[in-house]
Amino acid sequence: MIETSYRRILIPTDGSENTRAAVAYALDLARQTDAKVTAISVNDISNYAAIPGEPDAESPLYQASQAAIGDAIEMGAAKGVRVEGMIVSGIPKRDIVEASKDHDLVVMGTTGRTGLPHLLLGSVAERVVRKAYCPVIVVRTGVTSSFKCDRILIATDGSENSAPAVREGLNLARAFGAQVTALSVSDDTGLPAAGRGSAEGRVLASEAVAEVENEGRKLGIEVTPSVPTGSPDDAIVDASTEHDLLVMGTHGRSGLAHLRMGSVAERVIRFARCPVMVVKGHHDR
Repeated sequence: MIETSYRRILIPTDGSENTRAAVAYALDLARQTDAKVTAISVNDISNYAAIPGEPDAESPLYQASQAAIGDAIEMGAAKGVRVEGMIVSGIPKRDIVEASKDHDLVVMGTTGRTGLPHLLLGSVAERVVRKAYCPVIVVRTGVTSSFKCDRILIATDGSENSAPAVREGLNLARAFGAQVTALSVSDDTGLPAAGRGSAEGRVLASEAVAEVENEGRKLGIEVTPSVPTGSPDDAIVDASTEHDLLVMGTHGRSGLAHLRMGSVAERVIRFARCPVMVVKGHHDR
């Protein structure tokens, strides 16, 4: 068994095919770490405005939540993992965040029954990523359904707001014996051609990865630095191809929430080629 700080894992599910990858991924992690697992399905009461009746056990929507939990329990049994089910009649983005108070990690997908991207402003996944009381791993459909942690990519800009993500990534690497790459992008977007690849930008990025290297040495972890130049979201997505897990924060140097439409973090989560762990920055705490 591998010792981590994730003793209690929360898995939001609606039973759709689009959430099964995240459920399987979380169960695989729990199996390796002997973590306790809770599968939560929120019977969205806002749907009852258009559907006659109350959110009771006889309603089709409530029964869909029951089926989702039953499916997660069966998947867990197949992996030797006991899953506790939780059905809540309420508002998904509110009640999943509330449930995260009692857990160390949330693992969820980016799409639900509709198949539409949920990482849109005001959506369930976006809200949970920003407001959860613990780290959140987002698993995109089609990326993977098996937990693997041999190669970790830590994206950082060296700010205080990215420090919690750096610590989380390094602790994971120590637990799983993973190789670590620290990436900081010298952002030249919006600059004229003559100003791209500026010395100042590269210095800041180099200092950011040097901080991760230093923290890694304290834990006996060798960190490989990477300082590409270009668009941050494109560079991070490209680098994710060669890693099993990407760890990043929700805030950057500006201190403004980056999980808004068009932001770096939102785009990375939607297009990364591996699961993404998002760790709240100090301004979100």
